Order: sequence, then structure tokens, then C-alpha cells
Amino acid sequence: MERRLLLAIALMVGVMILSNVFFPPTERPPAPVSPDSVETPGTTDAADELNRLSAEEEAAREVAAVLAEAEGATAQEEATEETAAQAGESSIITVRSELYEYRFDTRGARLVGATMLAHENFADGGHGGRNVELVRPDDSILAYALTLRGDTVSLGSIAFTASTSTLEVRDGPAELSFEAAIGEVTFDVSYRFQPDDYRIDVSGGLRGLGDVGHVVLVGLGRGIERNEAVPQEDRAAMALVTRSRSGQISAERLDRVDIDETRPASGAPFSWAASKSKYWLAAVVATPDGPGIGGVMLRGVPEEDAAEMQAALPVPAGSSGFEYAAYIGPQDFSRLQAVGQELHNVNPVGWRWLRWFTRPFGNLIVAILIWMHESFSLAYGWVLILFGVGSRIVLSPLFHISGRAQMKQMALQPEIKKLQERYKGDAQRLQQEQMKLFREHGVNPLGGCLPMFLPLPILITLFFVFQNTIEFRGVPFLWLADLSLRDPLFIVPVLMGGSMLGLNWITQRGMQTNAQMKMISYVLPVVFTFFFANFAAGLNLYYTASNIMSLPQQMYLSRERRRAQPPASRKKE
Repeated sequence: MERRLLLAIALMVGVMILSNVFFPPTERPPAPVSPDSVETPGTTDAADELNRLSAEEEAAREVAAVLAEAEGATAQEEATEETAAQAGESSIITVRSELYEYRFDTRGARLVGATMLAHENFADGGHGGRNVELVRPDDSILAYALTLRGDTVSLGSIAFTASTSTLEVRDGPAELSFEAAIGEVTFDVSYRFQPDDYRIDVSGGLRGLGDVGHVVLVGLGRGIERNEAVPQEDRAAMALVTRSRSGQISAERLDRVDIDETRPASGAPFSWAASKSKYWLAAVVATPDGPGIGGVMLRGVPEEDAAEMQAALPVPAGSSGFEYAAYIGPQDFSRLQAVGQELHNVNPVGWRWLRWFTRPFGNLIVAILIWMHESFSLAYGWVLILFGVGSRIVLSPLFHISGRAQMKQMALQPEIKKLQERYKGDAQRLQQEQMKLFREHGVNPLGGCLPMFLPLPILITLFFVFQNTIEFRGVPFLWLADLSLRDPLFIVPVLMGGSMLGLNWITQRGMQTNAQMKMISYVLPVVFTFFFANFAAGLNLYYTASNIMSLPQQMYLSRERRRAQPPASRKKE
């Protein structure tokens, strides 16, 4: 009975679904509402809402038409000097502090230049007195467009009126505002600058539109201008990076966007969207309690390592306008961390499958290095040497445990040889007996080698840290011109290889090893020397200091191993 009932219910649901699929109900237009037909207060509210929505749609269409006409008229006016004078000349507004010089064009209220006054441009040889420039030629950042009811109009050719012709940001925050009248409506945008930071607080809105919802599109340009000594590394780092509201950070390389390809970045809505290079950043950061960034569009352009990027800021109906924070400057860890919403993670540390570890661990290492540099007023070269020494001191108890474990294993070698002879043809039984022997004597078979791998996570993380951390960019130390680049004389890699060779030689003393293991211990430092020769000099400096600091402990452990050996074995050595 129950089966029949369930089958009947399933058939009825199936019939209802199929009937709606094959014979969908026709949509009826809403009946016109007249005052005579109003009988209840609820019906009156519905009619008023319909009329209001209809009025808003009509207003939005009118505004979009006015914007389109204004854009077309401005483009036409630019063709002749007479009409261009009527529309207003394009002029550059300079905003300057000790850190930066931003240049805004009144045509579109857009950022057309961003010079970093505290950083030198190393491209094409560098060291010629030029400062870093973030905006590419004939490009702009923070260029605006509006989307109303599906119609999108650029404001890039609209002449804005600026609140000042120049702005010096010295003793405190300063503000620059732009305004443009477009038919019956007005679009305004204000930038608030700090003298000691690259963060810009931005607010604005479309006035005279009423409560019509719309979208403000903010341009991120075609990519950061090249400023580095190694162009290949700079090009590979050009990317759009986004953080979803759920915290997922994704990067899309600009050189992988095909010409004329248009596609949205995945994972919207976003907390922030940023155009980045190896060390530099142009980011739009949504307010934490706002609607966020609705999406980001990428469009391929016929330019190397470039793509146009445009972030969408929704302005819901009834909103007073839009707000966001822009960051146009270096990827300074502490400054990005102060902006919030994990902007300091804009530059991925490590390979994608390893970032769960390298990203937080890399942030910790960078924070420690910066703290050492600022707290003790030490050059970063000495900071790296002390960090290498300190990390080895912290890990020394584990290396001591490793050495003791090796001695215990060596003491069991005669017993292991007996087991190997007894179970020569039975590998499984041999393994079982060996593990039984280890348990009886309290020996961990991995205890001798596992701690030896502990420095590797630090080494791998530092490799990626030196790739992207601006604190080491252009920093000299002794004969090294730049800690983030390779040693031009290859002195540090040779010292690193020599220290590694000496460490292996001392470690081998007092240990029973075969010829193959000895060969590997001597060949490996040579391979590492050639391998590390093109790595950052700072990374080699750290590893060399760490190896040298290990020598006294290894000498002590080697002496202990030799004492634990029978006299006959010592004579053979």
C-alpha cells in the first residue's frame, strides 16, 4: 500500500513538472491600475511602487542618453580648437608628498602618472637617477565609466572641474575633488591623500539621478610599468589578483589573456582587485561593510604582458554614492597589512599547491626580518646573517637529538648485520626483526635523518620571499649591489658551497658510510653552488651563515661518535 502511495505521488509530481516544461504558462501583462479600481491600501502601495520603478527606469534611460550625447559631443569638440576651448582644456593636477607624485588628468578625473619618489627605476640598466613610474605611457588608472540599466558610458573624455591645480601633501591629510555636470546630473569624485602612505580614500557619486541603482566602473589600467633589472621576472609577475568575499585569493597572469579576449575574473564578488608586478601595486579595495566589488573584466590588448582591467562597484538604489580605498605604490608588507582584508597576501608566496604553508610562513619570516631591521637599526645584510645564525640555534636541540639517534643506530650495526645474514632471503622478515630490534633499544629509525630536513622549509620559503619582498629591492651590502639579485662576483655562492662541503665532511667523520654515500656528500655541495649561483644574494647569505653556525655542533657530535666507536674502527678511519 505504501509503495503504491509513493508511486502515485511520484507520478503526480512528474506530470506536473512535465506539463510545465512542455506547456509553460503564458505571462500576462499587469493590468493597468486606475484610481477607480483601488479598493484597499495594499493595492495603492503596489501601484505607487510600479509607478516609482517605471519613473526610475525612465530617468536612468534619460541619464544614459545624456551621458552618451555628452561623450559624443566631447569627442567631436576635441576635433576643433574652437569647440575644445568651449568644452574645457585638459590639464594635469599634480599631487605630491615626500613618497609619491600622482598626476591626474581633468579629462576623466583619471590618474595618468604615479611616480615613487623613494624608489629608483632599475629597468634598462637603471641607476640613472630615474624614479619608479607605475603607469604605462598612454594609459591611466582610476578611469571611470557608468552602467545604468545595461547601458555603459565612459567618462574618460568628460571635462571635470578640479578643486585645485596643485596639491602638496605635507603636514596632514589633503583632498582633491573633481566634478562634472552632465546634462541634469552631476558626477563627482574626491581623493583623500596621506603624507606618509600610499593609500587613497575615494568617495563620489552620481547626483540628480534619484534612487536609481547603477554601477561605477573603475579602471586598473593595462598593467604596471616595467621598473626592474631582470625583465623576465617582472613580466612573469604581471597579473590581476583578486580576493573573494570568502577569502579566496586568485591570480591571473596578463600574458595569458588573448588579444581582444574579454572575460570576467572568477570568484566575484571581491573584497579587492589589484594590478600587480613583481614589487608594485595598483589596487581597489572595497569597504568591509559595503556591497564589495561586483566583478572585474579583463580584455586583451595588442601589447606585451598587458590587459585592460576594470572593476565594477555596485551603487544600490537609495545609496548616497560609492566609497573605496585605492593603493598605488610598493608592496610594502606593513602598509598593505594596515589596509586590511589580507591585501598583504596580494603577491602569492610559492607554488599554488604549497601556498597553504609558504604564504603564512613567509609572512611570519618577513615580519621577523622587518622587526629585526627596525628594532636594532641593522642593515638587511646583517639581519639575514643573524637570522641564519638564530634559526640554527633554535633548531640545534633537534640536530642534537638527530646526532644521538645516529649514535644509537651505529651501536646496533653489529646486531643489524647478524639479522641481515640470518634473513638474507626474506626481506619482509628482515624488516620486521629490525623494527623489533629498534623498539627494544628505543631507537627511532627516522630520528637520525628527519631533523636534517627541518631547515628546508625556511630555505624554500626564503627563496620565494626574496622574489617578491620589496624591502630587499636595491639594498646593498658590502660588495653586493642588491640583495634581491645574484652576487655579480659569485663570492657568496662559493662560500655557501664551501661551508656545505665542510659541514658534510665533518658529519661523515665517525660514521660508517659506503662509497656511494661519500660521493654524494661531496658532489652535492658542488651541485648546490651552481644551482644557487643565480639566486638572490641574500638567500645565499642566509644559507652560508646557517651552515657556518652548524660547524661547532657537528664537530662536537662527530667527536662523540668517534668516542663511541670501538678502537679498531677509529684506527681504520
